[in-house]
Amino acid sequence: MTQTIRIALVGAGFAGQAHAFGYRNAQMSDALSGLRITLDTVVDPNLELAGEVARRYGFRRTTAFLDEMLTDPDIDAVSVALPNFAYLDVLTRILRSGKHVFAEKPLGTSAEEAETLAHVARESGRVAGVGFSFRRVPALAAAQRAVRDGVIGTPYFARGFYYADYAADPMAPRTWRYVQEQSGGGALIDIGMHVIDALTHALGPVSQVSSATLHTVIAERPLPTGGGIGHVAKASETETGIVTTDDTALLTLRFASDCVGAVQLSRVANGAPNQLGIEIFGSKGHVSFDSTRSDEYALYEASNAMPGVDGPRRVIAGPAMPYYSQVSPMRARGTGTGYGEAFIAEIQDFLVAVTAGAELGSSFEAAVHPMRVVGAALESARMAHPVDVLAVD
Repeated sequence: MTQTIRIALVGAGFAGQAHAFGYRNAQMSDALSGLRITLDTVVDPNLELAGEVARRYGFRRTTAFLDEMLTDPDIDAVSVALPNFAYLDVLTRILRSGKHVFAEKPLGTSAEEAETLAHVARESGRVAGVGFSFRRVPALAAAQRAVRDGVIGTPYFARGFYYADYAADPMAPRTWRYVQEQSGGGALIDIGMHVIDALTHALGPVSQVSSATLHTVIAERPLPTGGGIGHVAKASETETGIVTTDDTALLTLRFASDCVGAVQLSRVANGAPNQLGIEIFGSKGHVSFDSTRSDEYALYEASNAMPGVDGPRRVIAGPAMPYYSQVSPMRARGTGTGYGEAFIAEIQDFLVAVTAGAELGSSFEAAVHPMRVVGAALESARMAHPVDVLAVD
């Protein structure tokens, strides 16, 4: 018997469209065979944008009103991609309406909000997931698995970085991302969450932020004059506002495993529009991944080294890697997977959890720890001393 799940999308901006792309392609997964995914409603106050997204991805209807969707008993699950400050209210309302929810990261503006939302999710009994998409890039997932499986021995040093240039233009308007109270941080929370998740998914939890330096490069920006999409909005020609979030961040971390790490983040990295990478060194080798070459990772195993010709080898993604066979248009090595396929995989994981009761690794509970790391980094930068990170209860 065919099972049907009806989906609503709240927020039609760039991240919301990435979620829609995931749902549109989710049935590539063998685990979802027999599931009919009905793309039902796009919710956004910008009805013109909502209509464009609905037409592009095949949603049935649009509305500007969240309550209209919440009271619809035919909607089973909701994807949410809104500004950080809206999450506490909106996600709580969705969960208490009895619907499953999948939210773009981060989970609110602070660890306290994330903890509250995790508690609401537990009480609701619904599936509640967070979109840490990068962990589902097959090559990065394979590199993380190699670390967890001990291929490189005991990890002792790691580096993670994320460079983006969406904020490099000083005339880009001061939207919510540039206001601490509305965002919870700048580069640290916006792109840093992906790096923290990539490292902790391989190495386990962070026990301490040993140091943090946060720097605002562009201290003042024109105020926005209306709504925008993603990082794009109209800017005032006469009014400006102070930026209260970081453009660049440098962190040093200590993991519970006693590995130490460094994190480098910039949202003003001219010429690097969207680049995430990790390097992890252990007692028997190392792995590295760079999203600009997303269909591969590098692996060095000291036990296989030959003097004079040793070095890391290039490992091309293929069906033996996590997620690959469920997102690649051809189930063969070298056919290319990366950023877009990761959104398919995260939605597949969510839908399998909803329909088959599978455990969801990127749950609200799992999102609390990265938010605690962000909070510790903010305190470390403010107080100029190490800050311990509480373990998740």
